[in-house]
Amino acid sequence: MGNKFKEINTLSFIGNIGPKTERIWKEIDEESDIIHCTEKPPRACIHVSPLKILQTDLPGDSDVSQIPIWLNDDVRIDLMYCRSASSKNGHRPAGFYETQIQVQNKRVTQTFEGDFELDEGDVLVVPPSVSHENSGDEPTTRLIVYTRHPVEIAQSYPVKESVIPNRQCTLLKPKTVLDQVEEGGSGGKHFELVENADLMIETTYRSDAQKIYHRGFGQDEVAFQLSGARATRTNQGEFMLETGDFLLIPPGASHRNIGDMATIRIILYSKNPLRLADEYIDRARKAGHALS
Repeated sequence: MGNKFKEINTLSFIGNIGPKTERIWKEIDEESDIIHCTEKPPRACIHVSPLKILQTDLPGDSDVSQIPIWLNDDVRIDLMYCRSASSKNGHRPAGFYETQIQVQNKRVTQTFEGDFELDEGDVLVVPPSVSHENSGDEPTTRLIVYTRHPVEIAQSYPVKESVIPNRQCTLLKPKTVLDQVEEGGSGGKHFELVENADLMIETTYRSDAQKIYHRGFGQDEVAFQLSGARATRTNQGEFMLETGDFLLIPPGASHRNIGDMATIRIILYSKNPLRLADEYIDRARKAGHALS
C-alpha cells in the first residue's frame, strides 16, 4: 500500500461559462491506483517539446519560427521562438482572437492602440480587428492561443479590468496580483486568467508538489511549462516537463504535478478534443525528435 491522496473528479468541462461541472472527491492509493495502474486508457497522454524543435535550425528557417502544436475547430495553440529584434503578425487564422503569453524574456507588442510590454507570464488578448508587430532586444518565446470566439477575463482573476483600460486589447500581469491570491487546497497559487465557452486558461505558481490528484472528464487538459522544470505523475506514467514543453492529459487520466523547484505553469482546458497539428509532427520528424 502506498500514500493516500484525495482525488477530485470534475465530471464535465471545468469552465465557468455554461453549466457548472459537478465535483466528486475520492480517496486513492498512489501506489496501486497511479504508479502501478493497470487501466487501459482510451487515449494516451502526449508529451512534446516544441521549443527544442523550434531551436533546431532547419533549411528555410527565418529568425522567427512559429508552429501550431494543438488544435481543433475552435482553438489553436502555437509556440513562437524569435531570434530577431522584430517580427510581424502573420499566423493568426482570419477572424480569430489571439492570446499572447510571454514565456522567456521581454517582448513588446506594437499596435495602433499603443505598445504593450510583456514580461514573463504576462498575457495580452488581441482581437481580430487589431493588427500588430512585436519587437525585443533578445531571443524570446511566446505561447500563442487562437480562439474562434472572444475570451474575457476569467471570473476568479483578482482584477476585473485590463492593466491599460479602455482599449480593445486586454493586458494582464499575473505576477502583480499574486499577493491577492490565497494558496489553495492543492498547494501553490492557482488561478484563472481568461476564458470563453470553449477554453479556459489558468496559471499555477508553486515550489512544492501538488497535494491532490485531479481526474477531469469532458475536456482535454494541456499543461505548458512556462518556467523551470516540473514532473507530472499520472496513471499513465510520469512526465518531466522542461521550459517550453507541453503535456496533453486526456479525459479520465488522474494526475498531479511534483517537484520542489519554483515554477510557473499554464493550464489550458479545452471543451473539445485537441489533436497534434500536422505541421508540428512534420517539423518534429525533420528535426529528428521522436513523439512520446
